[in-house]
Amino acid sequence: MMYLMTGIEMHPDKGFGITADAYYKSAKHLMNNHFEDYNVTPQAEMPQNFLFRHAIELYLKSLIIIFHRKLKIEYGSVPYNSEEPEVLAEGKWRKLYSCHFIDKLYDYWLNNLLLPCIEQLKKAAPSADWQENKGISDLISVVCKYDQDSSYFRYPITKSNNLDHKKYTMQKFKASKLGEFINEIQETKNESKNGTFTMLVVDEEDNITKAFKNNENVLSDVRDALDKIAFYFNCIHIMTRVTLCDSH
Repeated sequence: MMYLMTGIEMHPDKGFGITADAYYKSAKHLMNNHFEDYNVTPQAEMPQNFLFRHAIELYLKSLIIIFHRKLKIEYGSVPYNSEEPEVLAEGKWRKLYSCHFIDKLYDYWLNNLLLPCIEQLKKAAPSADWQENKGISDLISVVCKYDQDSSYFRYPITKSNNLDHKKYTMQKFKASKLGEFINEIQETKNESKNGTFTMLVVDEEDNITKAFKNNENVLSDVRDALDKIAFYFNCIHIMTRVTLCDSH
């Protein structure tokens, strides 16, 4: 209750963890409680994916700050208890608050803090389980292929314009003839559990010029990876908070 009821300024991580909890729980709520017409609303999963992804970033920043403070590990140019923490990314120290690359944050937390300090962590919090989860390391790569800097699920168009089309609910397909169109519809119907819908654009002679179909499994591997990573860091953060920070 002390953790939940005290002000953020009392938290060793300056509130990054408890804010991550709010994003994580909001994402889970959206995932499990679909709004009306969810199945026919384009881009309906994007807010949920963004919330999961942002929760992961905040959990990592929280863990980095906690590990530095509790183990008294200096940053590159500032002390371990600095109000302006840093992260080492690609050989350079930069302000933690301005780093939004979860693979860089994860690599720093894992390879500069967790693994090198396991013996210290075991002494400081022997009841905790301090080890790398290689499955999570693999899933981080799945997410960062698309969303490294927190922009992919926030905006319809990003710097990764070669990947943007993969997140669009309405996907183009070729159907220049009516027979091809009927075949495409039949294949989609067989694959879909909830049904689907298609949009055709035709010319004056009823020739199909453009065709779009609703894809109900947009980047399902990324969606599932975000859910699993966020859950993992939710658990790691609770463990760290309770055992290393003695904050319940």
